Amino acid sequence: MADSTPNSDVPKGMRLVVRAWGAFSALCCAAMGFFVLFTLSAKCFGSGLLMIFLGIFVMAFEVPACCQYMGWMVTISNWVEKYFKFWMRGCLYFGIGLAPIIMCLQVSTFVGSGAVIITAALYGVLAIGRKGGAASQNQEGDDVEMKTGLVDKSGNPATTP
Repeated sequence: MADSTPNSDVPKGMRLVVRAWGAFSALCCAAMGFFVLFTLSAKCFGSGLLMIFLGIFVMAFEVPACCQYMGWMVTISNWVEKYFKFWMRGCLYFGIGLAPIIMCLQVSTFVGSGAVIITAALYGVLAIGRKGGAASQNQEGDDVEMKTGLVDKSGNPATTP
């Protein structure tokens, strides 16, 4: 996590917490995917396989140290960290996390894929930033009503020039 990335305005502690939750959600998604595999429905079986692959995918992006022996995976993870902005990663995780829920409506699917969707929401919060989108547009705190005198010193309404 170099500070030369386009996401360097977010504190490292917040990025670390979101990445830790991402690792937890990847483990949760893969584990719940194994539970979904034990079903009689073909759609739910496919959803379980998708959840396992989703867990591996998110784990590779969030914690590349888990895949350090696969050089191509570390290269992809570093590329994603360098060029993907937070909102892009949030949209990616939301889209791939929603697919198993649509395929199979079970509690295990909601818990596993829901954890990945929460990771997407956390990346969305990081994309908004510290004070929201309006703070970047209005950095000086210009508030017209506060700068103009609505009443003069005697309490009478001020006349506008």
